[in-house]
Amino acid sequence: MTESKKSVFATLSEIDVKPYLDKKGRLDYLSWANAWKLVKRAYPDANYKITEFPEYVLTKDGWVATGRDVDYRQTAAGYEVEAVVTIEGQDYSSKLFVMDYRNKALSKATYFDINKTQQRALVKALAIAGLGLSVYAGEDLPEEKSNGQVSKPRPVRQSSTSTNQQNDWESYKVNYNGQQVLMSLVVKHAMEGNQQAKNFANTLKGQDLEAFKKLSGGK
Repeated sequence: MTESKKSVFATLSEIDVKPYLDKKGRLDYLSWANAWKLVKRAYPDANYKITEFPEYVLTKDGWVATGRDVDYRQTAAGYEVEAVVTIEGQDYSSKLFVMDYRNKALSKATYFDINKTQQRALVKALAIAGLGLSVYAGEDLPEEKSNGQVSKPRPVRQSSTSTNQQNDWESYKVNYNGQQVLMSLVVKHAMEGNQQAKNFANTLKGQDLEAFKKLSGGK
């Protein structure tokens, strides 16, 4: 009996990416160059593209088309990019907004900012295909409970050994559907348009709301 061929996801998810990970602060990440090298080894015919969009510029009369295409989309929310990977005829895509270090969408971005986000989108598209998906394991928000109710946010009790932690918004956590999640992660997903995260943000009060505003650049 002929052995069935492994799926793209099964093949890529078995690749050990740990030797290729780099460190940024406390987080591990896989560079686009290493990610693409590993995929091309497994699938030499794989290719990718950065999606192009019709260009619009904001004028006093509103958004006006320039008649040319660019590899990003400028919206009222910020700059959005998309990477599409094709492996054995199957497309895997990822869209990301260009954000600053606080996970806030940039209203003004340089092409360096756009290019870096395109690289991140490529790596994430490859993760969707199966490569290094575990690197993103901590980036997912818990799903809403089956009854459709959103848990009321509760601040995490601060440790007495860290008196300054209350002001360390980057490490601030909140109860999100029964799990302790970094508020910066909630902000990131809300800024990317995740409706569940946006609905949750609308329930925030007190210190939780202050943390959300600090991390999102709100006043």
